Amino acid sequence: MEQKLGKCGIDCNQCNAYKATMENSDELRKKTADEWSRMFGAVIDPASINCGGCQGEGALFSHCQVCGIRSCASEKGHQTCADCPDYGCEKVSAIWAHDDNIRKNLEPLRG
Repeated sequence: MEQKLGKCGIDCNQCNAYKATMENSDELRKKTADEWSRMFGAVIDPASINCGGCQGEGALFSHCQVCGIRSCASEKGHQTCADCPDYGCEKVSAIWAHDDNIRKNLEPLRG
């Protein structure tokens, strides 16, 4: 399966919101909503677990709609943060702290 990266470097193919959308799986939506609700101390409705990836034109998970990293890269006209002269800024490095694989996904794209 070809890697599909979000602006920050997250591999959409590994994201349960993306997988639930691509598989149209209500079971995975519920499982993901339950897991993320516990993880983030929020109430997440399974119906909101829909995302076609931030590079596409389709549905976005609610957090992805307001993601500062996504909007920053889009405003600057970058496909991903790897294209940015401010690569490694405070915004994107905050997400890397949670999963170093996200940063590693971008490294090969650096010019």
